[in-house]
Amino acid sequence: MKDFLRIEVDRKRVFGLDLLRAFAIFCVVHGHGKHYLEDTALHFLTQIPLPHGVDIFFVMSGYLIGKSFLAYAERNNSLVGWPKTLLFYARTALRIVPNYLFILLVYYFLVRFEVIGGNLQAFPMWRFATFTQNLVTPFWDFYWESWSLPVQWWFYILFPLLLTLTCLFANPKKSVPVICLVFVIISMVYRAMVTDKVYDSFMWDVWIRRTVASRCDNVYIGVMAAWVKQYYPQFWDRHAVKSLVVGLLLFVVSILLPGNIGSVYSNVFYLTLSALAVALWFPFFSKIKSYKTGFGKAVSVVSILSYAMFLTNLMMVQIIDAKIPWLVSHGIVGYFVYWLMMMTASYLLHVLIEKPFVRLRDRL
Repeated sequence: MKDFLRIEVDRKRVFGLDLLRAFAIFCVVHGHGKHYLEDTALHFLTQIPLPHGVDIFFVMSGYLIGKSFLAYAERNNSLVGWPKTLLFYARTALRIVPNYLFILLVYYFLVRFEVIGGNLQAFPMWRFATFTQNLVTPFWDFYWESWSLPVQWWFYILFPLLLTLTCLFANPKKSVPVICLVFVIISMVYRAMVTDKVYDSFMWDVWIRRTVASRCDNVYIGVMAAWVKQYYPQFWDRHAVKSLVVGLLLFVVSILLPGNIGSVYSNVFYLTLSALAVALWFPFFSKIKSYKTGFGKAVSVVSILSYAMFLTNLMMVQIIDAKIPWLVSHGIVGYFVYWLMMMTASYLLHVLIEKPFVRLRDRL
């Protein structure tokens, strides 16, 4: 089935997950551009407490990859095997790396020729190219949005590797919860250890929210959701609505709990609690298989473009703020021009860079 702009939408896609993915990217894009709506009739849109879209992406990555590997293990006598893992590595690299490196190159030239601000000296380019810019220490002032890709990249490397090895001596039904618990504990311990570095909102953002060691718990919570679906499918289906309600309430609670910068809750527990809330939404949304309307097709297209949208939206904000400042003062107009520029850039990135490599991946 082909949708508008020649973007192919696979009939096998689960619409509920597309809806979640589209909502997540909206949260990201709106969050970076909502300052254009200050002092306008749409100012109220800047006050709505939305989840961090990246949190949803993290949990979804864990859920989808966990679901794929656990289903494969169950079909193959509780074994994964190196062919499956190596094929996954190749397919993942073809899906993620081309877009990521292309935008890295674009950012380099934008900063080098002073189109936007940034610092090319503080953090070596090779760290960005190898997804190591924020493993246990933060970075800033260049390619800001790249912080989340190493979180997912190292999960894509480590989880299949650990599962392949543990399948040699333990059933995934028993080993996967242990693996997930270890990474949740690692993240919480790391956040507790760097508490002394968190003395304002900026330092909280770069040390707590944007380092790999701090955020790997979010992805493995998604794996645990996949584990429940794989081994307790009746429970997963029967309690889908209840799970959604509890997840929404837990999300509200995670926001309302006292979370002053530097507090134990804000530093150690908040990110884990919010990820648990998001994971509880998945039983409900995973049951929505299709939505055959124009709206449904548009949602799926946005979902397909979400990776490109994620990599280009903050770049558009920086270009507008640096080179088209009059748009900022035009409020609502500036906000919609920002969306138009971002969607155009995302479409071009998807068609010219991402799509050819995805086709190559599919041949594998």
